[in-house]
Amino acid sequence: MDFWTLKQKALELKAKAIEAKDKAVNFSAEKMSQSGLILKDQNDLDAFILKTSNKIITSQDGEEKVFAKRGILIVADAGKEFFKEFLISIPVLLTKSFSQNLPIKIIDINNKNINIEDYNIEEYPAFIVFENKEVYKTITGEDNIKKVVKSLTLDINKTIEEV
Repeated sequence: MDFWTLKQKALELKAKAIEAKDKAVNFSAEKMSQSGLILKDQNDLDAFILKTSNKIITSQDGEEKVFAKRGILIVADAGKEFFKEFLISIPVLLTKSFSQNLPIKIIDINNKNINIEDYNIEEYPAFIVFENKEVYKTITGEDNIKKVVKSLTLDINKTIEEV
């Protein structure tokens, strides 16, 4: 077998591997988009935001402690390649958020049943961090979102503050 034949065979195998990867990504993204992570309508969004209410606990001696409650809303275009690749890495983000008791939901910007204009998002994709039913911070751009997802620390709150 000469070099040219070997090279052609390698290129064919590479093309098959890329095709298999694309099929896997599309299949996984489709299944993830059907999960409970994706908000379907405005009622789902309102209920999610309501869950970010701060919790006040009064001890026996009358001292009140306020526990800040946050939630992350990811707003992206489901038709873009970033969205599909992001859905593949969502288990990592869910693990980080679970360790911090931080709920995460996703909105497709093409969903006409949800009004996202109220949040003044200038660039997609975006992370909207809610605290006590209000927007605490907005992180935009693929690179910044990838920093949060790919950070090696489990403290997602710290990572959000650093971005």
